[in-house]
Amino acid sequence: MLEPGTLLGERYEIIEKIGAGGMSIVYRAKCNRLQRFVAIKVLREEFVKDEDFVKKFKSEAFAAASLSHPNIVGIYDVGQEEDLHYIVMEYVEGETLKEYIEKNGPLASEVVLDFGNQIVSAIRHAHSKHIIHRDIKPQNILITHECVLKVADFGIARAVDSSTIVSTGNAIGSVHYFSPEQAKGRYVNETSDLYSCGIVMFEMATKQLPFEADSHVSIALKHINEEIPQPSLFNKEIWPGLESIILRATKKQQEERYQNADSMLEDIRKVQINPQAIIETKVMDDSIDQTILLTDVQTQFIRQNEKTTNKLDSSQVSAVKMTSPQDLYQDDDEEEDEEVPKGYKVLAGIGGVLATLVIVGIVAAIAFFALPSFSKPDAVVVPGVLGKTIEEATKIFESKDLKVKQVGEEASNLYEPGTIMKQTPGAEEVVKPGSTIEVIVASAEEEVKEVIVPDLKDLRAADAQRELEKYKLEFFPERRYDDKVEMNQVIEQSPGAGERVEEGTVITVVISKGPKQVLVKVPNLENMTVNEAKLALNNVGLRLGQTNTQPSDTVEKGKIITQSIPASSELEEGEIVDIMVSEGPKVEEPEEVPEEPNPPAIEDPNLPTDDETGNNDQGQEPSEKLATITKVINAPDQAKDEYHVVLLLEDELGARSVFDQVVKKEQFPLPVQITGKGKGVLTTYFDGSEEYKDNINFNEVTQ
Repeated sequence: MLEPGTLLGERYEIIEKIGAGGMSIVYRAKCNRLQRFVAIKVLREEFVKDEDFVKKFKSEAFAAASLSHPNIVGIYDVGQEEDLHYIVMEYVEGETLKEYIEKNGPLASEVVLDFGNQIVSAIRHAHSKHIIHRDIKPQNILITHECVLKVADFGIARAVDSSTIVSTGNAIGSVHYFSPEQAKGRYVNETSDLYSCGIVMFEMATKQLPFEADSHVSIALKHINEEIPQPSLFNKEIWPGLESIILRATKKQQEERYQNADSMLEDIRKVQINPQAIIETKVMDDSIDQTILLTDVQTQFIRQNEKTTNKLDSSQVSAVKMTSPQDLYQDDDEEEDEEVPKGYKVLAGIGGVLATLVIVGIVAAIAFFALPSFSKPDAVVVPGVLGKTIEEATKIFESKDLKVKQVGEEASNLYEPGTIMKQTPGAEEVVKPGSTIEVIVASAEEEVKEVIVPDLKDLRAADAQRELEKYKLEFFPERRYDDKVEMNQVIEQSPGAGERVEEGTVITVVISKGPKQVLVKVPNLENMTVNEAKLALNNVGLRLGQTNTQPSDTVEKGKIITQSIPASSELEEGEIVDIMVSEGPKVEEPEEVPEEPNPPAIEDPNLPTDDETGNNDQGQEPSEKLATITKVINAPDQAKDEYHVVLLLEDELGARSVFDQVVKKEQFPLPVQITGKGKGVLTTYFDGSEEYKDNINFNEVTQ
């Protein structure tokens, strides 16, 4: 363990230990050259003797250091002093996405899409550099106080993809989030990261994990055999489009998922524009995996090994507690690290990998024994040929009665040109003799092209994003209040317009949130009249919305019973509060008694006629009935494109809103039909302000 004050690389001064994982210890340090705080991850001593592991660790660390993206925790430096191997990382203040979900979940669909957009953008950037994360989970994602997400440990988990550490191929990850192919110990590619991202979005939208069980092995088998449940079963408010994205990303078959981060980002942005959009899902009818059934022997095998798994989990899992922002790298290795405080949770590095390897080994063994075709004695274990030339791979495969086929080339900064960078099936998979192994050969990295940054000022956010995509530049939005720039328009950008940058450069675009809104407290409107309520709301900058009525035995007629927003709640200025007004006690209508038929009248010739007595209706006042008038509303003398118009009527039927709409200026003068009874007062409001009052007599309307 390094003591405070230790100097690494003649520039990084150790301040304190802030975390520990199964394979690394993390310290907070200060860079004396740049005068900034950093996090330094130091490889544990027990792994420094494994040359193959150290070589891979360095290779992946350098690869991760090549990543530069606002949604990725940056790796600044890689160093070695004798047997001490370390990585210098960005020091992030905030909390983990896991903690954020626990406190605020389930998250609104628009928030899930925003966060998902940031995560997938980070994944896309890494995949463009041929780096697969393999352990996407909320514990590995930090969220700053400005709600910017940063994915941690890109490439670090990949460092344990060594034959001396794990013989199940590339199967690394946390059991609740890893893909079916990871659970089987098979070849992992870009779709595996997107599957894990889909699980994270499921958890954000529902505050639940799709699969729970008594053991990690059981959860892994669920990922292999069972379809993800629909998120809407747990959160009925989820947008249909978001649910479609989650279900497509988490398909069992890799061919049915998003094949790259670009296609997933495209759907995310499509649903951000249209929440009802339904994302089509590709279905492979004849490639469904066989359900794995366990024999008694295999079940006993799991139970025996589960003790080992649980022991590793309790002491090595890297999702841990911390007490302050600087502890975002803390491990829960309590027995060994009692001096480290607890509070938040985050990944310390690759500490959970050991437990994962045990789980993957168990599940891979189950898959091997459960599949009849693989249990035959003539099965062949695929050798790993990454880094080999085609000629070398051909000799290796021929010795195993296998064939090799080159299916493409890709640029790579990890493998020498002409060597194999991908193979399918992957190393350690079991196939039949004579099978063909498809490989992709690394080519020299393409020369990076330079482009001129376009001018984004005054563009809408979506238009700015599309403009950057034309130039193959990354869009990273930041939002702030601005009194002069309209909401959702670009205020400024960095790098600026006209600058020359490489394709793939991240352009930070500042988007206006409009004028900063002032929060005001909602007044208590109960037992007020409608006019009193309107005045009380106007005094604090709020508006009266819909006015509805209902009978009440306890509240006087014309007084407010309830309000849509409780008193003392905080709203932004200009928001609307609806009210319910009392009609007074409910009047019980007498039961109708059938009338007895009147006997025929007997006319008395001696009595005067109606004309002689004046008993006809022609001279009586008409009875008061409901009547309808047409009121023409004229626009106020303000130069606005539209107005929120509310007409409030108080007559013998009580107080109520008879018109509540947003009206465009070209619709004026606006005729409005109003129905009422007796005499009343009609008050007209424009944008919450009283414009004028009119006295109305419905009795004067021609019957």
